[in-house]
Amino acid sequence: MLSRQHQKNTLLTVVIKCGAITFLLLLSILVIACSGNGSSQLDPGTPVVTVTINLGQVIGSPTPPLQPYYCGAWATDTSPLFTPTSIVSVFGKYTHIVDGNPEGVAGASATATIKWPDGTTDILNAKTTSDGLAVFPVAIKPSAINKLVRIMITFTPTSADVKPCTIPSAAYFTAILVSPTPTKTAVPSPTPTGSPTPGGTVTPTGTPASTPSPTPTKPGH
Repeated sequence: MLSRQHQKNTLLTVVIKCGAITFLLLLSILVIACSGNGSSQLDPGTPVVTVTINLGQVIGSPTPPLQPYYCGAWATDTSPLFTPTSIVSVFGKYTHIVDGNPEGVAGASATATIKWPDGTTDILNAKTTSDGLAVFPVAIKPSAINKLVRIMITFTPTSADVKPCTIPSAAYFTAILVSPTPTKTAVPSPTPTGSPTPGGTVTPTGTPASTPSPTPTKPGH
């Protein structure tokens, strides 16, 4: 009887152990299956974000190369005072870029077109100096008072291989009317009336006011 009972207990223990092992295996398979399904839930249409860093590259617009020739102009005084003989000097500069450095273009013909506010136009001609500078003395007209005068300049080099250069923006000035300076008026000093005497003194004229004579007193009073 004891041996049979012992066999039953042993068989029951083995069955329990096998059941526990089987349960653990099933639980592990379930966890793995759930993990696999979770990874498959990702949206296949969303791309994976990747970052690419390129070293040695500068972000920005490239610096434009220098032009072979440049020119510009300006007035020495943009608000000159107007008089009938007023003159304002307008300068023009013509340069050539050599190895990245500006050099003046000498001997070039410079033509200045002066546009006055009244609609008239004057033309002045000059030659550039050794440093590429051209000077135009502009006589100011009355129409320039409180009005803008614009000057355009074109440079024409002596060499046919070089193209002419026109300044990109006009030089300008506006004349100002000079206000007259008030003058002081001399005020004469008052002079005494009367006729001078030979000694240099002045004898007053007119009858002096009479002074009352003293009233005599009677004795005993």
